[in-house]
Amino acid sequence: MKQDLWKYSILEILKGYKEKKFSPLEVANEILKKIERDNQKLNAYVFFDEEIIIKQATISQNKYEKNKIRGILEGVPISIKDLIVTDDMPTKRGTLTSSLSSKSDFDAPVVKKLKEQGAIILGKTASPEFGHKGTTQSKKYGNTNNPWDLSLNAGGSSGGSSAAVAGGLGPASIGTDGGGSIRIPCSFCGLFGHKPTFGRVPAYPISPFGSIANLGPITRTVKDSGILMNVISGPDSMDWNSLPYQNTDYTELNMNLKKNFKIGYSKFWGMEKFFETTLMEIEVIEKIEESVKALRKNGLQILEIDTIHWPHNPLEIFMVLWQAGAANLARKISKKDYVKLEPTFQTFIEKGKKFTLFDYMDAEAKRAENAAHIKKVFQEVEAIIGPTLPVLPFNTKDNVPDGFKKDQLFSWLPFTYPFNLTKNPASTINVNFSGSGLPVGLQIVTDTYEDKTCFELAFFIEKTMGLTDKWPSF
Repeated sequence: MKQDLWKYSILEILKGYKEKKFSPLEVANEILKKIERDNQKLNAYVFFDEEIIIKQATISQNKYEKNKIRGILEGVPISIKDLIVTDDMPTKRGTLTSSLSSKSDFDAPVVKKLKEQGAIILGKTASPEFGHKGTTQSKKYGNTNNPWDLSLNAGGSSGGSSAAVAGGLGPASIGTDGGGSIRIPCSFCGLFGHKPTFGRVPAYPISPFGSIANLGPITRTVKDSGILMNVISGPDSMDWNSLPYQNTDYTELNMNLKKNFKIGYSKFWGMEKFFETTLMEIEVIEKIEESVKALRKNGLQILEIDTIHWPHNPLEIFMVLWQAGAANLARKISKKDYVKLEPTFQTFIEKGKKFTLFDYMDAEAKRAENAAHIKKVFQEVEAIIGPTLPVLPFNTKDNVPDGFKKDQLFSWLPFTYPFNLTKNPASTINVNFSGSGLPVGLQIVTDTYEDKTCFELAFFIEKTMGLTDKWPSF
């Protein structure tokens, strides 16, 4: 049946092409109609061009007709966060400044890999200015709204990507994650999102925020992200941090996790002494614990653990690296453009300018000690699970939810940025809904390089909880 093609997953789209039930042009046109109808409500896309999309879809259709497909994503529509450069689409980075060119004569490695495998690039999705916060608002593009409730925040900084996928404006997107920027909006929007082990997915140009920044997939289902990981992971000569080739198929997932597979459950991720746990919404805790109970009932060995005792405050380390990165980026921004920057980003820059080289090196040393500590935790368990966020989606205009320090943009994100520092792979998956119908995300963290374990556990959870068929009505 060719109805609601915009609801189809990547795997369903590929199956339909193989069985000649529909074509890339039909899928592209359905998604274009959806974008044109609903993007104004969500503010998910900041750039899309019907002519470019149809041209790509026509090429894919011809490839299928001639039985000469380019790769495993032939004809699959995918959006790209507007921090990732593309050679045929502008990259605005959510900023009013013109100091950094919006044009590029090359594709970022992740985009190049997608195109080589035949993907249709739908357009660019919204980001806050330079991806500097956990929500998606900017002076340039305004607020990105949550498909589950348009008055609420989609999260960030990959909020445009998550709102697009959750709202049916494309089956998948590529986001970035420097402090939770894939996991935060995926949790708010009820999606699966994966922050890979640092270096697993190559990046270029190098992020101004250095080795805490990652690229990864955003989809409705685990296997859809798996097929994207099969394409975008692997070394690239443009990224000297990219990891060596790993013979891993992220779609071949083991469901036999009941024996000799120990999972640690941590309600606060060892962050109790660094943030006010009383600010965590009761309903989030309740829904996460309901989900943990259901997973135990289905045979998973889930142990409550209290062994995460960070040697150093992750937030203090993170802010040195993040603000120093902002200050470094600001060197490329003209004095004329500086006044156009978001006030919150200006604050980061000014604080970053005050750090010395010794401050930075000390932060990196403390970061290494924290990473060594979490490494020891993974000698006892194969994975750790817990809430992705302490709160439910909040007002779309706000940077920080009620109760948290308004001048500290990361005060409400204590569970995500620690794993950017340690370079561990981390996923989020929708496991429940609040009484008001808002998604609740569970975070999965595994040892470095064990990305596939994240996927296998997430797949088990997805099959157990059975929430992927639920769609927002907006």
